[in-house]
Amino acid sequence: MNIKQYKPIFLASIIAVIALLIHKTIFLLFAPNHFELEFIYSLPELYCLFFLLSALILLILIKISQISKTNVGFIFLFLTTFKMGVAYIFLKPILKPHLANASIEKINFLLIFLLFLTIETWITIQIINSKKQ
Repeated sequence: MNIKQYKPIFLASIIAVIALLIHKTIFLLFAPNHFELEFIYSLPELYCLFFLLSALILLILIKISQISKTNVGFIFLFLTTFKMGVAYIFLKPILKPHLANASIEKINFLLIFLLFLTIETWITIQIINSKKQ
């Protein structure tokens, strides 16, 4: 087992932890104390959810790149679509109009989703480009 091939997952975890710390710091500095308590999903829960989904996607992409180098992009698109479906299932409770601070929670959800999508896309591009050399 070559541990170096799993470096992208480790890199994604480092970025996720740094982003979570920055996100929590912003909330501590600029939001009232009770603000995050009213959320359906806390920030660590969202970061954990999206990190686990991203780690699974990256793990599958690493395995696929070892088998079929030409299919990595297609598999990435399929897995990202699946991730969007899972994210929507988790987003549904936040979309209810009677929730306090729902707009802030929606923004948090979207920003975290986009952060992990960016990480996955960047690492997928690296995987595809490394196989062409």
